Amino acid sequence: MSPISVLVVDDHDLFRRGLMEVLEEEDDIQVIGEARNGQQAIEKVEELEPDVVFMDLNMPGQNGIEATAFLTQKWPDLKVLVLTVSEEAADLYRALSVGARGYVLKISDPQEIIDALRQVHQGWVVVSPAMAPRFLSDLGQLSETSAPQTPDPALAGETQLTPREQEILRLVARGLSNTELADTLMVSENTVKTHVKNILGKLHMKNRREAAAYAARLGYMQPAEGDNPHPSI
Repeated sequence: MSPISVLVVDDHDLFRRGLMEVLEEEDDIQVIGEARNGQQAIEKVEELEPDVVFMDLNMPGQNGIEATAFLTQKWPDLKVLVLTVSEEAADLYRALSVGARGYVLKISDPQEIIDALRQVHQGWVVVSPAMAPRFLSDLGQLSETSAPQTPDPALAGETQLTPREQEILRLVARGLSNTELADTLMVSENTVKTHVKNILGKLHMKNRREAAAYAARLGYMQPAEGDNPHPSI
């Protein structure tokens, strides 16, 4: 089995190189490149085609949010794992909404960071446990003040979505592509696309990223009973 190829993006040279050294000690991980800002990250991804990108948020020039939005739009199968000092729920929400598959704090134990990388590579959405209570609290306040006034499936007991649609939403929240969804559910991609379109319509969402971020609020990032669980950070 090929090692997980990784690109590390961070403007702090000491931290970036320290992280690379930690990752290179793992047999199943291969660091194939590094970048100091979002623009360099885009260039490196196009050149090196990594499996996972470690992305800092606050960098000179093009920041991590802007770079993540571009990367996940152009390469939908690319996994971006944010690694940052920011404990602001708003930053977490923005990162997930533009396609990041994980959000981990730099103060995390090195093993937690490595585990997060592996879980994101496997298709899971990973969030540091220290962020969860604040995320849920702040996101609730944010939705009250800035979210469009549309029906909330959580408040409606999720009755707007069929059981099949809830299952698909859970898999979307875990970062699966349409092809992966079709393989997992043993249906055609056209069937998956129809379900996703119906889900977006019912949730009044513009795209999969918005639905995935909303699903995170509902706790859909966690495996359902009967799934093969992978412990999240």
